[in-house]
Amino acid sequence: MISFIILNYNSSLLTVKCIDSIVKQMPADSYEIVVVDNGSRPEEYDLLAPFCQEKHCCLVRQAVNTGFGTGNMIGASVAQGDYLCFLNSDVVLVEDCVTPLCQYMDAHPNVGCMTPVQQKVDGRRSRSFRHDSGCWHELVGDGLRERLFPRRFPPRDSILKVSDQPVSVMQINGSFMLFPARKFWAIGGFDTSIFLYYEEYDLAMRMRMRGWQRMVHPKYTFLHVHDASTSAMRRQALKENFVSKIYTYRKYHGLLPVLCFRCLIAMQLLVKPRKWYILPVALSGNVLKHSMRFGEGKR
Repeated sequence: MISFIILNYNSSLLTVKCIDSIVKQMPADSYEIVVVDNGSRPEEYDLLAPFCQEKHCCLVRQAVNTGFGTGNMIGASVAQGDYLCFLNSDVVLVEDCVTPLCQYMDAHPNVGCMTPVQQKVDGRRSRSFRHDSGCWHELVGDGLRERLFPRRFPPRDSILKVSDQPVSVMQINGSFMLFPARKFWAIGGFDTSIFLYYEEYDLAMRMRMRGWQRMVHPKYTFLHVHDASTSAMRRQALKENFVSKIYTYRKYHGLLPVLCFRCLIAMQLLVKPRKWYILPVALSGNVLKHSMRFGEGKR
């Protein structure tokens, strides 16, 4: 059985569409749906609750927004499936893109997680994975590395044209992550210290340590409306991105690489006055105190 785990945070209309697409596309009796309401407004919850009851979804109500990782861990803790499929609320299934991925992972025990290719609302395919995040990424970006070292950094645009062969990548995007449940729990699941962003990098690093691949399957697609859940709070979300970026990089790298990483980020921010409010994050000894979890660092 496949457990779909969806976080809802003031996005009930999107969550309803996501649930409805699962019901339409997935074979009956092959799945369950777990929805975690992450402290939404009462009117949002009141919209979602009767629909979840009608569709026989398990709905868990949280009093406050606990963040992406914690919310997903709450959902995973009540899930019963052999596979855990974490979906953003703004994902819509346009086909059964999950069953064949599960079958692939059954046949390839070295794979730790998979995702189909993202499709935009206009029908175009979108990049569905990222390369290693770190100093070189901050310094030169992905394009130059793809041109110079195509085997290590597969060109993301060209991979989208592959018809049926899965591709091993560094990290898949967090909007659609499918894991064998036993492997998800073996690496400890989500780091609940991370409130939002860079969960994919953190999970990818732990899977890489165990020798498990992260893969994109270009034959299958899903629809994703990017950042629908954070569009109303762009400034806070951008700051949180840097909090998580520095925190996760520091988890897996030594003192000197982390120092270089922070310096690169600080230099990038210095030439962008509109983003100077993020500088305290880059310079802080404890970046997590600046997280939205603590009221924008006021605690």
